Amino acid sequence: MDLPDPVTPLTPAEQAFVATLNTTWTRDQVLTRLKADLQTAVEIELATIPIYLYTYYSLVRNNESGETISDAQLYANKAGGIIMSVAVEEMLHMSLSSNILWSMGVMPQLYGKAPGAYPTGLPYHNPQGPAGPDGKTAVQIPLGKLSFEQLWHFLQIEYPEQWNAPPQDSNWDTIGQFYSYIRCLLSTQFLEDSDFQRGSVTHAIQPYNYSPNNVDTVYPSAGFDPWKPAPPAAVSWADPVQGAAAAAVYPDADDSHAGATQLVAIRSIRDAATAIDTICDQGEGVPIQPVGPSAYDDPSKSEESHYVKFLTLQAQFADYAGTGEVRPAQPPAPAEVIQPAVTSQALLDAGVLVNMPESPLAASYPEHYVDIANFCSACFQYMLVMTETIYLVPPEQQKVFFNEGLHRSMIWVLDKYIRTIRQIPIPTGDYAGMMMGPTFEHVSLGDQKISFQGLTDFGNKAIAAANALIARCDVSEVVEHVQTLFAPGANTAKAMKIEKADNDLIGVLKNVIYYVGVAISKTGTNNVPMHLPDVGPYWTAAQNQ
Repeated sequence: MDLPDPVTPLTPAEQAFVATLNTTWTRDQVLTRLKADLQTAVEIELATIPIYLYTYYSLVRNNESGETISDAQLYANKAGGIIMSVAVEEMLHMSLSSNILWSMGVMPQLYGKAPGAYPTGLPYHNPQGPAGPDGKTAVQIPLGKLSFEQLWHFLQIEYPEQWNAPPQDSNWDTIGQFYSYIRCLLSTQFLEDSDFQRGSVTHAIQPYNYSPNNVDTVYPSAGFDPWKPAPPAAVSWADPVQGAAAAAVYPDADDSHAGATQLVAIRSIRDAATAIDTICDQGEGVPIQPVGPSAYDDPSKSEESHYVKFLTLQAQFADYAGTGEVRPAQPPAPAEVIQPAVTSQALLDAGVLVNMPESPLAASYPEHYVDIANFCSACFQYMLVMTETIYLVPPEQQKVFFNEGLHRSMIWVLDKYIRTIRQIPIPTGDYAGMMMGPTFEHVSLGDQKISFQGLTDFGNKAIAAANALIARCDVSEVVEHVQTLFAPGANTAKAMKIEKADNDLIGVLKNVIYYVGVAISKTGTNNVPMHLPDVGPYWTAAQNQ
């Protein structure tokens, strides 16, 4: 098994900056700046997560069976797996920065700290970057469905740090430069291990809460027979169509990290440096000659950096060969369009891409759609509240809280809710003819003590909105029946089509109601609550201490 990587040595530019810090700064200045930059790091990683999730949920990954899978479905599955693999690592990076901040005695702030609207720049990023496919240089990242242009925006986020780039924590060109600045602060003479022991290490987010791969990151490399047993059952490897296990690709490597584990609970300067090194390696590759920037996230394994993952996806678009977008000299770009070439229109036509609007706002949705969209944003904000709450949960309860809170909200509520609302067609307004998408806006749940009640209030409004739309569908169905039966020359086929669409939409809206219930009110047959946990008591207890 591969060993985890050692902490990357400082570059000459970093060494020079550390020398300057040691001679011109004070201990208080370093500590203050480090805490501020770590909070900014949390917000940078947090800003990317809705962007990646929105594009991920524009993809339909289960439209065809493994035996008959088309090229379009293969690409959608690969794109979805890779995008989610990056989103998972961004969540890891946010947790690592949060753990360092917590170790210094500061509660990381996540609730309400994601961008309030899109398109957005990343915090303290140089507003002008390399030219994109449209020739523009503004670094403003939208929420958008998968496209050649959206992948360029992903590349803007993950643009690789170049060899000997100066450390910068403002007006930076690459995220690597920002983390380089933090690496330098950690390397000064002023810090002691005790500076990272001010928050209980047992209350930090623990390593057992992270897994690099899940069902949403894995994708098939080719067609497969879903009925074949997984190895080590007897398999004929001469058979051209293998089972799902043989075709499966896991884009995140288990050993893709510096130190003993990917998620680190911090108790020393070295732990903090190890956490920052994992963030840099996974995102952009190592900016160390002659290692990088390279096609891989570090020198010892085969997982590609985020930038190269996205560049490989973009190179499969037909637009890639003639694009004028500016790419770095290193890592090298794919030599040519990867075949078969795809287009967004072809993906839409194949039914594997959902036509969701770009950077939607809830206020621009039609009546009743607004409340359905706002509950999605409320779920996202409550996830952030629960992430903050982890640091207040007694250590012996953290694993249960993580599974019942974070896992349930991400997998059984937010994931299913977005997959549901993307089936709702938009009949009027700015997005007419498209399908609903999440907005990830700043909706207020109140302070943390009452945030579950805030989530519940948004949920009840979403239920009322879904019921209002169901009633409207029922009325439409009756009207169409009347027209069919009594209107001369009535279009029976059209009426039947509208009736089917209404029935389908009613089913979708009932699922909206169901998943809201999972979040705010669901109980088991024994009347034991199965909804998301109310975090209020943890915050009340913390304030009373």
